[in-house]
Amino acid sequence: MSKRSQTTGLPKTTPKKISPAAGAEAANKKAAGATEKEKKDGLDRGEYKSRAEREAQLQRRVVLGTGITVGAIVVVLLVAFILDQVIRPNQVVAAVGGDNITIAQFQRRVRLERVLRIQQLNNLISTYQSFGLDPNQAVAQEPGSTWLSDLRIPDQLGLTIVNEMVDDQLLRQEAAARGLTISPEDVQKRVEEFFGYDPAALTITPTPTLTPTLTPTPFVSPTPSPTPTLTPTPEVEPTTTTTPLPTIPPEPTLNGTQQAEQFITSRGDFYEVMRRDAGLSEADVNAYFEVQALRDKMRDVIADEQNISQIGLFVNARHILVATEEEALDVLAALQAGESFAELARALSTDTGSGTNGGELDWAPVTNYVKPFADAARDAAIGEIVGPVQTEFGYHIIQVRAREDRELTESELDNAKSNAFQTWLEELRASKTDQIEIFSIWSDFVPDDPVSPFG
Repeated sequence: MSKRSQTTGLPKTTPKKISPAAGAEAANKKAAGATEKEKKDGLDRGEYKSRAEREAQLQRRVVLGTGITVGAIVVVLLVAFILDQVIRPNQVVAAVGGDNITIAQFQRRVRLERVLRIQQLNNLISTYQSFGLDPNQAVAQEPGSTWLSDLRIPDQLGLTIVNEMVDDQLLRQEAAARGLTISPEDVQKRVEEFFGYDPAALTITPTPTLTPTLTPTPFVSPTPSPTPTLTPTPEVEPTTTTTPLPTIPPEPTLNGTQQAEQFITSRGDFYEVMRRDAGLSEADVNAYFEVQALRDKMRDVIADEQNISQIGLFVNARHILVATEEEALDVLAALQAGESFAELARALSTDTGSGTNGGELDWAPVTNYVKPFADAARDAAIGEIVGPVQTEFGYHIIQVRAREDRELTESELDNAKSNAFQTWLEELRASKTDQIEIFSIWSDFVPDDPVSPFG
């Protein structure tokens, strides 16, 4: 087909030429129309905002964001406060028959005991200095070495206290079962004894003591050794201590009124130190004296039940103390082979006090000794060598030279009652093992304040 036959037959149009100026004007009109349309559409949809409105919206967003941030911080701080002041203090470190001991109670007791140990060490060191002795010796042997160790190793003191608090709770439960109660007068008497104040004996020349009569562990059985631990004696006048804790008046000639005034002052100073250094209230300190008064009352009850009287059994014995049962058996075999008891004691005994004296313990009430040793000394045939006898101190080989009943001094009678009570308490605790829980969490919350001046 020819090109002519492919045409439509209609006349062809020629496109108009548009000048550059006219094209630009048309584009501007089109853009303007579009902008007006967008504004109109934006207004119809409520989206268009002026510059001031946009700035106000941005400011509101900033304020809102800041408020949310501050609120989150407040919530975190509030949660931390509740955790630290409410939840954590009420966590349980031990439970005795359903009665809980909380972190807060545990920490208050530890701080109180730290203050007492600092005072005890101060007084002990002052005693050594007053005799012209090296004060380092005061902390090189018992009880000073234990007090110092307690202050330097918080977990050691913490373990002691958590166990004492368990014992205290057992005592409360036992007292309730027996119908025993503690009166305000009982607590007041315990406070007076703590400061060596006896209003019933004001007409008698007072005998000053260097440390409070109350100790945190007043019923620990002594080691079977005739060598006494160096503790303050009632005849020595105390020197000035390095802490503001109260000391017993050094003047032995104070009259009744002066003693009463001194007691009131010392008691007030003591409570103030406990408040300032340990953060304890008067009620906290009184709670401590209350449980000590309960111990005293229960001790007297147990002494009556066990017929502890002014007449007691005394033994004249000697012993060799070693660390292991194998060593004890070797000592026993050597004695049976004819070797000297005294020489073996000097060479091998870990009780250096009696060891240097050939193992001799001399005459002493049998109640002075821990129960396994006391039982052996009470039952052994005179002259017979017995053992090994295991105690908390090691293994003993014992020979009893003589035995007889004698009248106990007041201090010996008091010691006999205390040891009988301690044995009873240990047996009570053993019988309640299934009711006692001690949680390891206690070790995370042992205070190390007040700070010890002994490093």
